[in-house]
Amino acid sequence: MRSVALNNLAEDDAKKTSELVFEVLYTKMQDGWAREDLYKIIHRLNELKPGLEIRTYRSSLVEELFGKVESEQSGLTDPLIQKALKGEVIFNTTDDKRTRYIQPMVTKQECITCHHNSKIGDVNGVIDMVFLNEDIKIPLDTIIYYFLIFTILAIILTFFIFQFLMMRAFINPISNFVTSITNIKNSGNYSTGVTCAPKTYEIHMLEKTFNELLAQINETLRELRYKNKILEEHKKAIDKSTIVSKTNLKGIITYVNDKFCEISGYSRDELIGKNHNIVRSSHMPKEVFKELWEAIKNKETWSGVIENRAKNGTYYFVQATIIPILDDNNEIVEYIGARQDITELKKLQFQEINENVDKALEMHFKNIVAYMPVSSLIIDKESNILFTNSIFNSKFSYLKHEKISLDSLFIQRSGYISSNSIVDWKDEVLMLQENRTQKILVNLFNEENEFYISIKELDKNGYYLVLLFDTNNSPFG
Repeated sequence: MRSVALNNLAEDDAKKTSELVFEVLYTKMQDGWAREDLYKIIHRLNELKPGLEIRTYRSSLVEELFGKVESEQSGLTDPLIQKALKGEVIFNTTDDKRTRYIQPMVTKQECITCHHNSKIGDVNGVIDMVFLNEDIKIPLDTIIYYFLIFTILAIILTFFIFQFLMMRAFINPISNFVTSITNIKNSGNYSTGVTCAPKTYEIHMLEKTFNELLAQINETLRELRYKNKILEEHKKAIDKSTIVSKTNLKGIITYVNDKFCEISGYSRDELIGKNHNIVRSSHMPKEVFKELWEAIKNKETWSGVIENRAKNGTYYFVQATIIPILDDNNEIVEYIGARQDITELKKLQFQEINENVDKALEMHFKNIVAYMPVSSLIIDKESNILFTNSIFNSKFSYLKHEKISLDSLFIQRSGYISSNSIVDWKDEVLMLQENRTQKILVNLFNEENEFYISIKELDKNGYYLVLLFDTNNSPFG
């Protein structure tokens, strides 16, 4: 501010003083004062204020008109004086206590009257002033101006100092804290912890609390990894033995395991995004699926046996359990189904039922033929002999241990029922049944034997009761 004050003096106080000196000297010169009188005035001015020194120097233009002054010649060699004679205002602080100010005296219109060899703007001389720095008087407005500047600079400096301290004490540690958190998040390593430096008590507590939180997270993750490993093993076991699928709320498939693809014959790409009824069998009653959807939409588990249809058209049976999956708000988000393949079990059940039916039919058929008074037998639709009574067995004893068809015994001859006719011989007998005249000729012990034949269709599965009457003892006469 001191340096600025000196500049202000050079621009204001010193300039005005030099101009005042010039005007005094100029006025006296106009009054016709001699050169000595002018020097007395300058000497008097120098005595008014201790430390003030005023000197004047003529330019070469003035020396041409009024001659040289010997006392000025040594000063004219001063480089600063030379610069001022060229029109340059000189301000120079000689030391910490004294300041030098050199003001050029420029020719004006009124100067040309005496200095007729000059023109306006020429330098006719300089006023050289040296004064003490302690005598500088700074104007009030300048003080206020620079006080404001100083205050603003002080505020700005304080702001930057405060910012530096905040950066060092809080922002940098917090930035390092954020960077550490980002590195932990990217690496997934929650066991490293964070370090903030430098740190205040608050930052230290933040670091300590966060590291404790990280330790809890790391322990929780360790437990989750262990549980996920167990769940993964369970999933492997389930996938090896269970048919699993998941659907959204509309029944669209979102997941299937390998067992599902294997049993259905479809690939994952063919199943994902399709409705689950892609494997539905047309044999399944619609009421079953209505009951299923009502149960799972009410957040209940449904279990039952379902027949499905594979891609190749074959059917398979599964014991299914459908479970709705709920979110934190107890709302259904998806459905998951677990199934066991029971196709072979169903086949065994069907086989057992068929065997039981066959046994019942066998007992029934045996009872039918056992009490017939004539040769009686049961044949199927291919004419294979299934059951015979004792009378038939006595006549055809040579067939006891053979399984043959009845029509293989026929001797093909005109006038007798033949297996070579266009119409199946059983249908032909049934059509002629009322005539009671149809006969068959069979080879019995290398002899031709004639029988009347009568047929009764027992059921729609193609079983027939056949009665053979000897023509000698025929009830038909």
